Amino acid sequence: MSLKFRIPAGEKIIVNGAVITNTSSKAMHFSLENDASIMRERDILLPDQVTTPLHNVYMQVQMMYIEPQNHAEHYKAFQEAAQMAFISVEDDPTRNVIFEVVGLVGEKNFYNALKLLQRIMKD
Repeated sequence: MSLKFRIPAGEKIIVNGAVITNTSSKAMHFSLENDASIMRERDILLPDQVTTPLHNVYMQVQMMYIEPQNHAEHYKAFQEAAQMAFISVEDDPTRNVIFEVVGLVGEKNFYNALKLLQRIMKD
């Protein structure tokens, strides 16, 4: 089963680490026919946007997701970021989410880890 996308004019996406920009003045429609790592521009966190320990966790998961060839380096940074985030938050629900994210990363389920982090970062 394919995954269908609509990318507005001017928006960027990342597919398997490659940045693709819709340079058309119209929305682009495409279908992803096989397994690939994909992120929309609105879900991408840039390094200068990392302002909290949770943002740093998100950044490291994002990097493991879009740069699997550098997994070991990003995983080490993720472990440090997750530990720092756990220490820096005091509420149990957020700590439970961090534990869940660590589990998802251990399963290499980066997409769901990112989605979970997005939910708590919006609060």
